Amino acid sequence: MDVLNTVYLTGIVPFVGKVSPAEAGDLARALAMGGVQAAALQIKTGKDVAQARAMQQAVEDFIICACGVQDEASARLAIEAGAKVVFAIGLEPEVQALLAEKEVFVLPPLSRVLFDNLGKYFSSGKVSPCLCPDFQMPHRRGKSYFEAFVRRTRQAVNNMLGFDLRHIGINQPDADASARTAGEFESLFGFTRTDRGGAYFSGEVVEVMKKKFYGHNGHIAISTNDAARAAHYLQKLGAKFNWDSAGYNEDGSLRVVYLAKEMGGFAVHILQK
Repeated sequence: MDVLNTVYLTGIVPFVGKVSPAEAGDLARALAMGGVQAAALQIKTGKDVAQARAMQQAVEDFIICACGVQDEASARLAIEAGAKVVFAIGLEPEVQALLAEKEVFVLPPLSRVLFDNLGKYFSSGKVSPCLCPDFQMPHRRGKSYFEAFVRRTRQAVNNMLGFDLRHIGINQPDADASARTAGEFESLFGFTRTDRGGAYFSGEVVEVMKKKFYGHNGHIAISTNDAARAAHYLQKLGAKFNWDSAGYNEDGSLRVVYLAKEMGGFAVHILQK
């Protein structure tokens, strides 16, 4: 497991409070089901170590990030807890060496972003993962509370990714048919027709292909704040991608990629906003 890459792609690192080992297992499972594979804890006591261990036992490859490490004693507690990442600055060289020996990464503390501000934070451009300090599971157990927390986690991830319908693609056999179809949208709805090489666009909402393209009927473009994080999340949900279709920005970051499976006769791709 590439720990740093997983933390980056997960995007949201919930800062969780103290719960019992039984509740900790439910917490980790709910987070994972919602699309979050990491959590940050203050690890200061043996109870904190037990909570961290319970979360890792409940979900394979769940990443524990330790906060509050300041000295050798707290570093050893983080190691005992199975932490893979420590958020800290100004550690003594001996402490850093100890953590490195145990393959624990030391990172500067992440920005803290409240749940309601996640969408704004991730829509601002290429940003680092963030801590979410008000991401707490109710201290009550039961199926309804568990399911509610899974929904809350998914809402947080959806806020991060900012999924929106970008446009609908329509397959046509040639350029003349593409121009006519795009022109019909323009004459009826006022969506200005423009030639963009491989397709005519009607405004920004309809793309009429000049030849048969992905999808039996055409394609649907879903825009997102971060295409790489979106692909990571969707793969965790079981989606598969046609990576031969992927396009990249000049800096090498993912710009567009199609899902392998059609939906309702349409291919679907995610697209970086």
